[in-house]
Order: sequence, then C-alpha cells, then structure tokens
Amino acid sequence: MQPIKLIRAILLGGGALVVQACTPFTPEQVFNQASPSVVMVYAADASRKIVGRGSGVLVAKDLLVTNCHVIARGQIFLVGHRQKRSPARLMAYDVDKDLCVLNVQGLDVTPARIGDAGTVRVGQRVYAIGTPEGFELTLSEGVVSGLREAAGGRYIQTTAPMSEGSSGGGLFDGEGRLIGITAFVFSAGQNLNFAAPVDWAVDLAKKASRPGSQGPEDPIELPPGLTKQWRHPLLK
Repeated sequence: MQPIKLIRAILLGGGALVVQACTPFTPEQVFNQASPSVVMVYAADASRKIVGRGSGVLVAKDLLVTNCHVIARGQIFLVGHRQKRSPARLMAYDVDKDLCVLNVQGLDVTPARIGDAGTVRVGQRVYAIGTPEGFELTLSEGVVSGLREAAGGRYIQTTAPMSEGSSGGGLFDGEGRLIGITAFVFSAGQNLNFAAPVDWAVDLAKKASRPGSQGPEDPIELPPGLTKQWRHPLLK
C-alpha cells in the first residue's frame, strides 16, 4: 500500500498557486531526525556502583529529562551518547509526574524538536527511541492506542514496544518531533506502554534553566515503592 500523500499549497509571487505533494517521514528519517537528542542515563551510589539505568531526552541546551525512578537511588549521574560519556547534575524534579531534569555538557547531542502533545490522536503512528535492556538508541514503532487523563494532562498510551531501560526515552511523532517521555509499562497486559506528555518535560526544563538555578539541595524523595517495578497511579 502506498503511503497517503499530503497536499501542500504554496502561494507564489504573482498569485500563482502551486500544489506540492509530500509524504510522511520514513522510520529511517524519524530516527535520523530524533536520535541525536536521545541519551543513556546511569545513576551510581557513592561507591560508584550502578544503581539505575535508563534513557533521557535533551529538551533544551544542556538540559535533558528522564524519569525520576531511573536515577532516584543514585548520588552520581552519568549520561552517554554513542561512544562518549559525561557527568551530569540534577537540576530539578517533579516526583508526582516522575520527571527529573539533568544538566549535561560535552556530548554531541542536540535538543529535540518539540511537538504538541495536545494534538495527539488515537491511531497516529509514533516512534519510541531509548535504551531498552541497555541497547542504546533502539527504535521501535507503533501507534497511539489511547489517551489517558491524569492530573494536569494526558498520558499517551502506545503500542510502540518498550522494555526496562526505555524509561525516560522519547516518544516521537511521524515527523520526528518529541511528543512524550516514555515512562512505564503495564506488564500485566500486552503492549500497554505509556508516555508522559512532552509539555510536562518542557515546563520542568524551563524551571531548571531560570537564571541562578543551581539545582535542588535535597535528594529526590520518591513515593514509597517507586522503583522499576513501581505501579503508576494511573493504573491503580
């Protein structure tokens, strides 16, 4: 089946109307567009033992968002992209939304193009990029299978496969724009995967980038039981 073509009308000088046809991005094009913003995230304790591993997405210069449950047990944070690793510093967090912002420098990464989670529709094609089971920059494809209301926004339910380590990665639309932060999987069912809306991540990054912001002095205090097996309140 041929991809559906979109029609774009362009008004040229002199009033001539030219109609151009364009097609949605291929998965390869989405990956090329989005992958430079996706990183690996590690958390280590004071003895440098790895106690957390997941993914992250750059949403602004030097600022990435990940899930708090990825790094909550750590005191030292490390971020990687392809063959390079750099230390990172916690800048802000929102435990209710399970989102944390880290500052990282020295990596060959670029902020993601930000999409609009408010326009997401059930049935549209989406792509998840992250580090499932430690496999860096893994692309998976699916559709939006539901939109689940929560306090302050809607979680995006998707069939794009996720695994342990996908937490904190990016969910992208068909043009490689970031629409969500992959957050959790409902393991009691099949292919029930969820992402937090991108506007939560952007708002938290703006808070972290305010002039004079040095990051929180207190460690992350997560709700009891918030671990990789944590059951999200949306599912209770």
